[in-house]
Amino acid sequence: MRPRIRRRTFLKALGSAAACAGAPRLYAQQNSQKRPNILMIVSDDQGWGDLPANWPYTDVRMPVMESIGNTGIRFTDFYATPLCGPTRAALMTGQYSMENGMWRGPGSQQPGESGYRGINPGITLLPEHLQRSGYATGIFGKWHLGHHPANTPNARGFDTFYGFLGGAHSYNLGPGDPHYLHNKEPYCETAHATDYITDKALAFIRANANKRGPFFCYVPYNAVHGPLWRKERPVPFAKPEWLDRAEKRGIDFPRRDYVAILEHMDHAAGRLLDLLQELDIEEDTFVLFFSDNGAITLERQNSRRRRLQRRRHQPRPFRHLPRRSGHPRAQEERQKSHPRHQPAAAPRVRRRKTPPRAHHLL
Repeated sequence: MRPRIRRRTFLKALGSAAACAGAPRLYAQQNSQKRPNILMIVSDDQGWGDLPANWPYTDVRMPVMESIGNTGIRFTDFYATPLCGPTRAALMTGQYSMENGMWRGPGSQQPGESGYRGINPGITLLPEHLQRSGYATGIFGKWHLGHHPANTPNARGFDTFYGFLGGAHSYNLGPGDPHYLHNKEPYCETAHATDYITDKALAFIRANANKRGPFFCYVPYNAVHGPLWRKERPVPFAKPEWLDRAEKRGIDFPRRDYVAILEHMDHAAGRLLDLLQELDIEEDTFVLFFSDNGAITLERQNSRRRRLQRRRHQPRPFRHLPRRSGHPRAQEERQKSHPRHQPAAAPRVRRRKTPPRAHHLL
């Protein structure tokens, strides 16, 4: 039976850990053996239903993440903001995105300017707390919390940074790429992004596993964020061996590219877990995995159609079954469990005799 934990119990434990993280460095050094390492893995734009533990009819195979869900704790009431930047800001600050200032993706405005989109000055981030308490801190992958010098990884508590600051980047990397950085300087190697991020994280864990203090290894993959295969540019971004696996299961484009990149990421995460076992620190490491927001759409839609879809789906924003899945078993499941998912009748047009009232967003 899967273990359960009450929310209040978890928050008490988390608060105790945060209190230890804010303790003086001397106390941290004296008690370094008692504090766990932290490995935090984040997928990008992965759908809730694209994890077999959530929806068994998905065509995605993720055995590594399945093992974490089956042997660990699943947070079934965990919700994310439907955008990359705000979710990551909430993760790093412990505050809702509307409180910490990242109400949308990071913008170009300076703090204090009208329309500023970024973490408000004066807020201490998770890596800063951990760094002050003696943790070795590293981030490998996508930052997406701003380009301002005061809000870059090395200025916000990370000792080591390999990755990019923006919200999206190609999976095909090579030397001379100005957007991929090592700390504050451009640096990149010829590799697939998922492999490159994983290799750098593995090196960080190896370098810090036998040191006296613990480590915080944050691995925010850009998988499975675009660019992906699309009709306008029919070029896959997944590695050929992972595309072949999806093709053998009858998965066609554009879905094939999405599935291949996601399964590649799951395999890469498995390499991180294997290293914890190899170094005999698995029992001393806290591993957390989640996705920053829901799935992307694989077709281009105009803004009016998206607005209509949001209105239509607004009464029930959280679903257990993907609406657009064409799998026959998925359709059967929806019809059995949710009869109102049957095709709706055409909406009736009502004429207003008086002007409509103003509507306000709460």
